[in-house]
Amino acid sequence: MDNTAKPDQAVRLLEAKLGSARGRLTASDAATATGLPLESARESLEVLMNRYICRLQVTGSGEVLYDFGTSLRRRGEKTLRDYLRSAGELLWKAFTVGFKIWITVTLVVYFVIFVILLIALLASGRDSKKSVKLGWIGDLFADLFWISSRNMAIVHAVDSGGYRHRAYRQQKRRGGEVESGKRFVQSVYDFVFGPARPDYDVFANEKEVAAWLRGNHGILTMTELVALAGWTYEEASERMADYLTRFKGEAEITDDGVLIGNFDRMLAAGDAQMEGGKVELFWDEYEAPFELTGNEAGRNAAIFWLNAFNLGFAAFILFSPDLRVQIEALLYEFGIGAGAVFVALGVIPLLFSLLFFAVPLLRMLPTRTRENARRKRNERRRVLRHIFSRQGRPVSMAALMEDVNRDGTRPMTEKDLRRIVEGLLPLYGGRTDLAEDGTVLYRFDRIERENSVAENVRRRQGDTASLGGVIFDTGDAHGG
Repeated sequence: MDNTAKPDQAVRLLEAKLGSARGRLTASDAATATGLPLESARESLEVLMNRYICRLQVTGSGEVLYDFGTSLRRRGEKTLRDYLRSAGELLWKAFTVGFKIWITVTLVVYFVIFVILLIALLASGRDSKKSVKLGWIGDLFADLFWISSRNMAIVHAVDSGGYRHRAYRQQKRRGGEVESGKRFVQSVYDFVFGPARPDYDVFANEKEVAAWLRGNHGILTMTELVALAGWTYEEASERMADYLTRFKGEAEITDDGVLIGNFDRMLAAGDAQMEGGKVELFWDEYEAPFELTGNEAGRNAAIFWLNAFNLGFAAFILFSPDLRVQIEALLYEFGIGAGAVFVALGVIPLLFSLLFFAVPLLRMLPTRTRENARRKRNERRRVLRHIFSRQGRPVSMAALMEDVNRDGTRPMTEKDLRRIVEGLLPLYGGRTDLAEDGTVLYRFDRIERENSVAENVRRRQGDTASLGGVIFDTGDAHGG
């Protein structure tokens, strides 16, 4: 009787067992639990790794551990939290568009047209030959519907801490020339909702990894994933499993007990010229600051008083009966009644003006929280740069302090640096050691070991691609 399970039957059998499994398992564990041949169990685990989120680890004896978590989670499957976040983003986007329309209409109806008409009357009275150019009023509406990717260029800027990051710069052609400054109406939008941040390609990490594999013999280690994206080793193990399935790679354990991803299928290339990913290490990708408005102080002041004028005028109309009677008398001949004056010139602009001030006030605390978190992430990038530039080898706090504080960014205190380094130790396989003179040394053995192993593997495969390790030299350009 043939009791050998077919591949799809083996996968279903193991999948049923994983549903109640807890913790990490080896191919031997899977074979024991299901009765499948060892090789069949290993192949089934690789199929399921492609289907469900999984983390890979290596034991001291060189055995691969598969960790599917406490429950099976399909790759790409959204959680309730993801759905709530998407719904929140959609609602915020709808509110943003709607309120921008309201801003534009309100500026025109309650302020701009009245001021322009007054200027036009005064100008025509002084010199009938002069004309007042009103064409820029159309920009109020043009900016509202202008797609940001069309009139925004991505440039590199430097924030107050000295970190170089990507940013938007407005540019729109007018009369054959490109405007580089921010127009006033865009400043109004940014006052309320904050400046736009550059969008990132959702597949940026995947394209970057693919480009890395092309340039490095198709070899990838966990440490190199950390360098590419800044993940912790725990996160990198999950991403490695994802890339092994995405790019049809094979997990190999070296004699040193290091898990290597071998992606030789990614090396096949034709002669087509196609734009792909670009390798940019984690510490070269500083994040742009989270700003409340991104406007200059003078422009914020102008916007504040513009809205304060509308707010005050509407309040006078609502709460000053005498003023309202005078306005009603002026507008009576145009067929505008008292109710219309009360609502159109009082209630609507008052509500708008209050909301105009309320939105940035409500954004203030979350923006500050996000900015503090961004600053800490950038500081971590900065420290990791110098840890990796030393290949994880032992370094004292004084030496690391000297490295970090000569890279042109804001000086870091020893207290902050120590806090960051000690926070990195458990995440990146680090530990402390003592020098002969009693100085505390910080070392990251895993970085040193995996870089050395990857370099040796690439050497054995040939010299047509760059070796691992070289990319971690910060070089003179970064002050490392």
